Amino acid sequence: MTDEDLSFDELADSQDEGSGGTERSTDHGRRRAPRKKHGGFVRTVLPVLLVLLVLGGIGVGAVQGYRWVTSNVSVEQEAAEYPGPGSGEVMVEVASGDTGTDIADTLVDEGVIKTPGPFVNLFSNTPEASGIEPGVYRLKQEMTSADALNALLDSSNLAGHRVIIPEGRRLTQIWEQLAEETDIPEEDFEEAAEDYTAYGIPENAADSLEGYLWPGRYDIAEDATAEDVIEMMWAPMEKQLTDRGVPEDEWHETLTIASLAEMEVRDPEDYGKVARTIHNRLEGVGEADGDPMKLQFDSTVHYVTGKSASVATSDEERATDDPYNTYRYDGLPPGPIAAPGTNALDAAVSPPDGDWLYFVSVNTETGETKFAATWSEHEENVKEWRAWEASRG
Repeated sequence: MTDEDLSFDELADSQDEGSGGTERSTDHGRRRAPRKKHGGFVRTVLPVLLVLLVLGGIGVGAVQGYRWVTSNVSVEQEAAEYPGPGSGEVMVEVASGDTGTDIADTLVDEGVIKTPGPFVNLFSNTPEASGIEPGVYRLKQEMTSADALNALLDSSNLAGHRVIIPEGRRLTQIWEQLAEETDIPEEDFEEAAEDYTAYGIPENAADSLEGYLWPGRYDIAEDATAEDVIEMMWAPMEKQLTDRGVPEDEWHETLTIASLAEMEVRDPEDYGKVARTIHNRLEGVGEADGDPMKLQFDSTVHYVTGKSASVATSDEERATDDPYNTYRYDGLPPGPIAAPGTNALDAAVSPPDGDWLYFVSVNTETGETKFAATWSEHEENVKEWRAWEASRG
């Protein structure tokens, strides 16, 4: 009979015969290995298999299943997890675009979880994990991976202040909003903005960082200063400009044109036409016959007077003596008049071709705007607007 004819138990028993299972084989002359009991196999291999099976599950069940296994099955090796539930408090930032591995590495660095592996597995098998919002989270140290993941899925654990700055906001409006939604006074922002070049913003004709702060959502830490917030809002604007290949010496003009497009019309599809109209008037194209034209934009007059944007301005407002008043002064205003967003910036960088010199909103409810290359065509559009106004009383 050969070893192949023996059952598993018979083979194991045959190897145990002799002095302590160490008798040399007459066939091979090698020392036999000690017999291993089935219980050891179950204790060491089965828990690992169970963990792998649970981690192979789909959805939120992976989190609960993993927690059950780690709580009820003992693996005879150094634990890859803290026992939990954790203690103390630590602030953990999840950046936009972070992968599950990125988040796991951050959690390990901050002492929240012990090793990245279990968290990465849970993240990969939990569909909701892809919806974790960027921000700063208040977590504990020495948590289990399951508890850490659940904490990140709960937006109530976000620390600090969440602020959303809309496109088209002036600095004064931004400072007011930030002061209302954080613990930082308006005066701190005004003072921090005075030395705007300290943030890497080139010196400009307006001597201001108006228009240089990117609109969008920000998670502001509780201990942030006004300088921290300004740096946070300038960084994405700088990236937007560099990603579009705008040379640094053209940043100011580009942002100025983008802000005018943002404030002059409501439909983003019209931003490019506004940007082209600006270039055409400054260059004197078409019936301008080579002579530059004043922009005559109401939005710049509103910026001077501090009023909210509306369609028209009064004769008195248009007579205001201010370099931002494009009814009185040639060329572009000294600088941006608001914070432009993505669409307006794209329009300023790559305006469409066209010979437009004029435009007017013919319906202030819908924002419908009509563009014209000639004065006679523009007059017809103005008549349409006046008729609409009259119909509204």
